[in-house]
Amino acid sequence: MEVKIPSYVYLQKNAISKLGRVLEKIGSQSAIMLTGSTVKKLIEKDIEKIPFSGVFLVETASMLQVRDIVLNVGFESVDAVVGIGGGKVIDVSKVVATELNAEFISVPTTASHDGIASPVASFKENGKPISISTEPPIAVIADTEIIKSSPKKLIHSGFADLISNITAVKDWRLSRDLRGESYNEVAVAIASMPAFLMVSRANEANFRLEDEIETLLRGLIMSGVAISIAGSSRPASGAEHKFSHAIDFLGYGNGTHGEQVGLGTIIFEYFYEKEYGEGNWELISMSLKNAGAPTKAAEIGLSKEQVLEALLYAKKIRKKRFTILEALDPSREDFERALRETKIVE
Repeated sequence: MEVKIPSYVYLQKNAISKLGRVLEKIGSQSAIMLTGSTVKKLIEKDIEKIPFSGVFLVETASMLQVRDIVLNVGFESVDAVVGIGGGKVIDVSKVVATELNAEFISVPTTASHDGIASPVASFKENGKPISISTEPPIAVIADTEIIKSSPKKLIHSGFADLISNITAVKDWRLSRDLRGESYNEVAVAIASMPAFLMVSRANEANFRLEDEIETLLRGLIMSGVAISIAGSSRPASGAEHKFSHAIDFLGYGNGTHGEQVGLGTIIFEYFYEKEYGEGNWELISMSLKNAGAPTKAAEIGLSKEQVLEALLYAKKIRKKRFTILEALDPSREDFERALRETKIVE
């Protein structure tokens, strides 16, 4: 299997100034840019000399938005799609690039999740989350000056999304042991190492410092690379992601994707520690708290009953993906005990 990973990665102050050079290196003659209205104003001076053949504003992360952009491109030849913005822009740009058979250049303005370098896009269709396979970016250009100025909530979300790899790889290993699922040690190592590094540094984390932002971004990019190597989101998505998807399906709370999977990581790390004697849910919870991410349901607008409903509903999501949910089949009472002991609900 051919594995595609980013050929060019720039994580530094004023990294956006490298965009023109990257387009030259990949031989682009006709690139389009996708961005948001706010970001466009922010980076106009940095990209004014790049002769984009088209600039499109992304309003929603949906296939309707993708089709609209592809139709507007028409029969013009496009060899590169540059996505400059947050998760919504990056995800739409990935799918547009795949539809146009063009290279994708990821220029994130936040560090909210590992989608900045992964070959997967997440949309909501009819209010429900869906995942779409795409090609990974040929380049990631992350300007730390821009990203460190983004809302703290988004950076904390990225931290939580990264450490969720800890339970995701355990689920994959569990499926290998109990179901004989194919398993890739390299992908596991690449996904796990930055997650454990983040946990070990949580006490000193200051995401207003460029080196801390660089470390987080490096980890999120590695997570995306692990997904490419695995050929699926296995190393970065387990029961904690099913829980997050369940919250989205049910329309509960006001948390970001990363905040939701962060809570899920605490819950399922608890089950791993309790049932298999591995893991440390208290360390996960403390790390999230020290980094500024939520550790209680109320912090993201969820009641106890809503969390319980989402946990039970999570069993219905992606049934073919075997996780600790399928292995243990926890009851409502089991979940109530977990929520009480982890203090996710008071």
